[in-house]
Amino acid sequence: MMVLLVFCFLGAFSANAAPADYHVGFRKVMVESRDTGEKFPMSVVYPTQTPETRVQFGPFAMELAIGSEISSGHFPLVLISHGSGGSNLAHRSIAFALARKGFVVGMPLHPGNNFENNQAEGTTRNWQNRPKHLQAAIDALVTHPQLSKRLDVGRIAVIGHSMGGYAALAAAGAVADTGQIIEQCTSQTDMKDPFCLSVQGNQLTAVRIENPKDPRIKAAVLMAPVGLVFRAADAFAKVDIPMLLIRAGKDEELTEPYHSAVIAAGYTGKTHNNGKAKLTEVTIQNAGHYAFITPYPESIKAELGVVAEDPAGFDRSVFHQELSAMIVAYLTQTLKNTE
Repeated sequence: MMVLLVFCFLGAFSANAAPADYHVGFRKVMVESRDTGEKFPMSVVYPTQTPETRVQFGPFAMELAIGSEISSGHFPLVLISHGSGGSNLAHRSIAFALARKGFVVGMPLHPGNNFENNQAEGTTRNWQNRPKHLQAAIDALVTHPQLSKRLDVGRIAVIGHSMGGYAALAAAGAVADTGQIIEQCTSQTDMKDPFCLSVQGNQLTAVRIENPKDPRIKAAVLMAPVGLVFRAADAFAKVDIPMLLIRAGKDEELTEPYHSAVIAAGYTGKTHNNGKAKLTEVTIQNAGHYAFITPYPESIKAELGVVAEDPAGFDRSVFHQELSAMIVAYLTQTLKNTE
């Protein structure tokens, strides 16, 4: 069923002729946010003519051309925002697939909300700062001495998983209200969403978060996104970009209809000039919340626990081949037709 759904999707968004694959270049870029005062690393992959070699990052083996020269041409830029407490390489399978098809992909490590340092998790400042991290990451790449000359700055997209989905939407201009979290978690005491812990611990205050819309962002892909904060009537008033919303059919972390359903409802009625809806929705029926994270090596799955687990019968490795193809097809077509 999942394979058939993805093939149907690819048919709808297929390009006329698939370009030959590039090799995958890799380098690290330091980002400094003027708005938050934070400095943080960003992994960047990009198309290159230099063949990859096998490299080891901790327990993860990857095929990369580290420090290689970027290929000639002008390439669209994509930012990927990881989930709360995650890694900037958590979605590398998607990033590598994009780089092979001619995208530059930046993967920032959100400061204070990652696997190394998660002190900001659940705090008001984390909700406020995450969208600013993405905007700072774009700034760093469009001014980078080696990479900027190869970027097509008119074709920039953001991808986000879970809390990263929130960050992507907020960076694109959506207005958030953390009071919605406090209200929902307080009134529905059996709600098990992770951010309810911050309400119980009095870490979160009710604030309206209205970041300046970044007009450079032309499209978004949201994977099992946090959406509860976007229930205000004007939450999406300034957001008008094409969006691919991918739901997890068996999400046990985020309670519906308070997340993807909120985003879908808020985007209803937004259309292109030709009348076509700007929102594309896909549900992966047997996927859990963490299915969108690149599969882990068998040797570390046990110690990682739930983030490495999937519902019975779900093959995450196969899914990531399909997911990557879906996102490549969507962004190739969508960014080519930006209004």
